[in-house]
Amino acid sequence: MAYTQSSQADKPELHDIQGLIVNGYTHPCSVHMLFKFNKDISNLKYIRTFFKDLLPYLQSAEDWGPLKPEIMLNIGLTALGIAIVKPELNVPKSNFSTTFKKGPWDPNNAQQSLGDSGPGLPGDPSKWWNNKFKNEDVHCVVHAYAMNPTAQERIVGIITDAAEKSNGMVTELKPLDSETGRLEQYLLVPSDYVHFRYRDSIDEPELNDNPAGKDQQDLNNFLIGYSTLKNPTPGPLSGPEAKFAKNGCYNAFRILYQDVEAFNNFLEEQSELIAPKINKTKEYTVEWLAAKMCGRWRNGSPLVLSPENPEHSTSKSTDFGYLANDMKGLKCPFSAHTRVANPRDEGVDTAGADIVPRIIRRGMPYGPPMSVEAKADRGLIGLFLCGDLSSQFETLYGWININNFSNVFPPANAAPQDPLIANRFNIPGAIDPNFTIPMEDGTNIVIKGPLPQFVVTRGTAYFLLPSISSLTEIAEGGS
Repeated sequence: MAYTQSSQADKPELHDIQGLIVNGYTHPCSVHMLFKFNKDISNLKYIRTFFKDLLPYLQSAEDWGPLKPEIMLNIGLTALGIAIVKPELNVPKSNFSTTFKKGPWDPNNAQQSLGDSGPGLPGDPSKWWNNKFKNEDVHCVVHAYAMNPTAQERIVGIITDAAEKSNGMVTELKPLDSETGRLEQYLLVPSDYVHFRYRDSIDEPELNDNPAGKDQQDLNNFLIGYSTLKNPTPGPLSGPEAKFAKNGCYNAFRILYQDVEAFNNFLEEQSELIAPKINKTKEYTVEWLAAKMCGRWRNGSPLVLSPENPEHSTSKSTDFGYLANDMKGLKCPFSAHTRVANPRDEGVDTAGADIVPRIIRRGMPYGPPMSVEAKADRGLIGLFLCGDLSSQFETLYGWININNFSNVFPPANAAPQDPLIANRFNIPGAIDPNFTIPMEDGTNIVIKGPLPQFVVTRGTAYFLLPSISSLTEIAEGGS
């Protein structure tokens, strides 16, 4: 079936779109369960039964009314998973993107931007999932949400029962060294903060109801099958895979360990040295340095709006830019994490690109805080939603690892890195390992690198979040 462009954009079919794409859930409990399918398609009926048992709890993007569902779920499939449950699509030869088909561990594609791979790097794909299973074993993810721990136990029981009924065709994969081994949300206090004590998920694209247009926040950049542009994306755009993928969205699912001890020690040690230079107390300098690394104070206040202190009035502000009043980086350093991930109106100029790609991020912490268990595994479960894995998610990650996307970075010099989450790979002469903070008096505070590896990738998978009708089709064995 060929993809057909319409001259006028259709309204999104919310009843057929998985809710996770359009809505940011606020359920306090979630579990993100990974599964492997047996490749023996002669017994595909058992995998179909697994999907059929989950369908009643599948949440659409329609308004659920005044009461949130007590339990609900959404489902994603890797290219390898789709190849098993929909063999007629011939995924290896299909029009799905090379990036999606090859996966995030591929050294010649995704890893050129993600930068996890390399000798001695702690986040190398050969070490993902704590070596409990292979990258190629990940075929399906079930994102389960609940209003309380009892309800979470119930939805997890429903999912595990469905897998256990599959006659060995569906096997749960458990990546963590924890009591359950599962990727479970840990409710930190305050609830919208992460382990590094930053407020999280403040600035997200506000998806427009009308998907037509060139704005990076338009739905046509995320939902498959809606673009009215001359060169439409996302895809696939033709063949039976286009029909299967319509109303779907891609999810770069990434597990990021956060080394809280290393981060806290770094702030303490560097603040001891910096405090006399800025004539501030060490306590203030710790928070000042954390803000300079992130681009926001830990309460969420952007440095551009609140350069001296965090303010409640700006703690969730998103309406600001850099072009008018911070093109010297005196308020927010050029390499600060939030400035790299969204340079706004700063201007970008890399490989002919002149736009800032956007992604939708659904993130939640896993693992207890240091105060509960100092040596526990902890970090972030990151769901990075996009229409094109390469031009959106991987482009931004490439900028994080190598800050060379804007004219604020001198092109002749070695490129700096995001001080918070970049992979500290060593390319002599190409990477500036230092973190530079421009100052009002014309000098710079330079923290000599390489900086510690504060964030380590524990695993990554590229999923398609198919439409509800496509998941129903899998469950019922139709086409």
